[in-house]
Amino acid sequence: MTAPGRLQAEKRDAITRAARIVFGRDGYARAAVDAIATEAGVSTRTLYKHFASKDVLFTSVLEASATQVADGFLARLRDVPGAERADDVPRELRAVGHALVRQAIDHPEHFAMVRQIVAESTHFPEPVITLWQEAGPRRVEREVARRLVALDERGLLAVPSVDRAVMHFMALTTIEASPRPLKPAGYLGAEGTEEAVSAAVQVFLTGYQQ
Repeated sequence: MTAPGRLQAEKRDAITRAARIVFGRDGYARAAVDAIATEAGVSTRTLYKHFASKDVLFTSVLEASATQVADGFLARLRDVPGAERADDVPRELRAVGHALVRQAIDHPEHFAMVRQIVAESTHFPEPVITLWQEAGPRRVEREVARRLVALDERGLLAVPSVDRAVMHFMALTTIEASPRPLKPAGYLGAEGTEEAVSAAVQVFLTGYQQ
């Protein structure tokens, strides 16, 4: 017999997963609470016991999802050492690039939701956008920046503008593997992704290596 507390936690998790799917598919404005409840296999009344409104549900799901994605990114790089020699720089940067690409492959529902946020940005108050950015994207950007600055300090890269270098690196390493119309995340396959990230790192180094 399932304990009441565990059952409630399972229902909340089911609602959260369902909300991520529905918000990603329909967007915030068109997503119906009834549709989320149906996707979760719970009643609308049960959903409202856990989340007071669609706004509260969206904000909670977005923050938790962004946190999960950023946590996964940081975990992938936890055991990747910083390069100490010029020959090691491409290896470190490829590891960072792969971690960036894996975000969309490992969390497709989250990035479907993010695409809807971009399309509907006028619907969201600034605090919600800030909460999402701080929970996920900015944590990722700070780790990329930390590694580029460390390479610059060791004399292995020349990084006159950290913000610009982060933007260049993230754009180069993810653009080829990014989801496109009729092509989901991961469509390149392991070999294609490896080649795409390696090529992007080489282009980046052309502009930034000492």
